[in-house]
Amino acid sequence: MRVYINLDNRAFVVSPTLLQEVSTLYFTRRDNTPVEVQFVRGGAVVELASGAIGKMGLKSSYAGNFLAYAGNWVKSGTGTSTIYTFSLNMTSANLDALFPADTEDSVSCKVEVEWQESGNTSSTLPTGAIVYNDVIRGGESVLTSVTTLSSFNMASASYTWTISIGDDGTLSALRN
Repeated sequence: MRVYINLDNRAFVVSPTLLQEVSTLYFTRRDNTPVEVQFVRGGAVVELASGAIGKMGLKSSYAGNFLAYAGNWVKSGTGTSTIYTFSLNMTSANLDALFPADTEDSVSCKVEVEWQESGNTSSTLPTGAIVYNDVIRGGESVLTSVTTLSSFNMASASYTWTISIGDDGTLSALRN
């Protein structure tokens, strides 16, 4: 996932050139999500000052504990190619507690990115986030191929058709 932060108003925005604010970010429970952040100003990606550090967190309430947290980023590139990447682990006991029956579709929370550069601390405006429950968990049974129809005959005019479905799912028709 790549997100853009407008340094002029500290909001998540659609892209470096489309500065419309993003109202909600979306995540999936139990994912380890790489979140690439690019900072923008004046319609272009900009690099923060040397030595800048950042963190990212999701909470269900401002005073609560983190549901997901990344305490640092890895910087790659320079200038307009600069990307700050968080590894956001969406597996936690705090997040699991919001899915007590494990049948809930999603939960709402807040997400924020904070960064420090040149002795100053800044953060995004708290932004809505939705964490969806995961579907693929690894312990499910896998569907097996079942052939329910091997072949049948169909008469049309003076012809007989044989239609078959092979074990690999290939449908074939033969006029007899």
